[in-house]
Amino acid sequence: MKGRRKRQGYLKVIEGRSRSPKDGIKRGKKHVYYLLTFLAFFLLFQILAGWVRAITQQNVIGTVLAEQGNVPVTISVSGLITFEDEVILAPRSGFVYYNVKEGERVPVDKGLARITEFPLEEEKETGQQEKGVTGYLYSFKDWLLEEKTEDYSHLFSINREYIVSAPSSGLVSFKIDGLEKYGPNTYFLYLNEDEFAENVPEGEYKESGERVARHEPLLRIINNYRWYYSVVLPPGDGKLIADETNVRLCFSFAPEIQVKGERVERQERDGGSVEITWCIDHHLNNLYARRWAEAEILYDVLEGMAIPKSALLEVNEKKGVYVIEKGLITFKEVVILHESEEELLVENLDLYHRVVTDPTGVVEGQRFYW
Repeated sequence: MKGRRKRQGYLKVIEGRSRSPKDGIKRGKKHVYYLLTFLAFFLLFQILAGWVRAITQQNVIGTVLAEQGNVPVTISVSGLITFEDEVILAPRSGFVYYNVKEGERVPVDKGLARITEFPLEEEKETGQQEKGVTGYLYSFKDWLLEEKTEDYSHLFSINREYIVSAPSSGLVSFKIDGLEKYGPNTYFLYLNEDEFAENVPEGEYKESGERVARHEPLLRIINNYRWYYSVVLPPGDGKLIADETNVRLCFSFAPEIQVKGERVERQERDGGSVEITWCIDHHLNNLYARRWAEAEILYDVLEGMAIPKSALLEVNEKKGVYVIEKGLITFKEVVILHESEEELLVENLDLYHRVVTDPTGVVEGQRFYW
């Protein structure tokens, strides 16, 4: 019997790979890596989101740095201005014709005006030449015998004139108000505003061509290098500045300029009011035309931190502001020294403290991202 042939098998055994513990560790490391990567991206996103919030919040919350500021403390006064001036009188009667203008500065011996016996008018064409000698004689007889209602200056061939010269240098003023006799060369006059309005006339002005009498005032020459300001202060204000030798003044007609006033006289009235006169050596425009003037006397300066008025708020009946300290909104109580239309001058703030300009919607403890 022949031996059986073995049939070729169709199944094949595939050798498998065994799993070792190291493979599990590798897969665990991959999971940790993925987790760490996710966390890193998450943290980066948070940082970017925080940065965006910081930019947005910084735009929403307006802040300003507290800066050093000062405010002058003033007292409002009104008083009389006097000068070292000299009134020029007419040396003779006649008709005056000025050679200078109001406010003009003149040197010594400058010809200020001339005084003529008769008006300097052009001869009127009244047919005088046609009248001849007979008409001239009749006109002269009328001038001698009748009331002189007509200008007969043309009948005289000589019209004598007298030149009025400046005895000193200074500014020219044509205004004569009767206060020229007061000042450093005599004595100072103290009036309140009502007394000035009731007792002091507005002043008179002479114009070229006017008739003047002998010793009548023509004009005055003002020494504007030094002038004087006399005021009456009430008891309270008077005590504040009565002992000050020098003060700073700002006049209403020149508000942009501060001038120094040196006290030359001080005396008390019954009732405690104080009369003070200061000498001022600073020229101001159109000063020669002034008699009564309002001014602010600077007697002290307040120093503090300047912040916007909008930053002020009240918490628990305390006035203060929100400041940013170490990234947190913090309430800071302040003491108001001075208040203007837009700014406050306060105490209890440090220089360059970052102050929230609009506390609306801001709460204490809120974090502020830079």
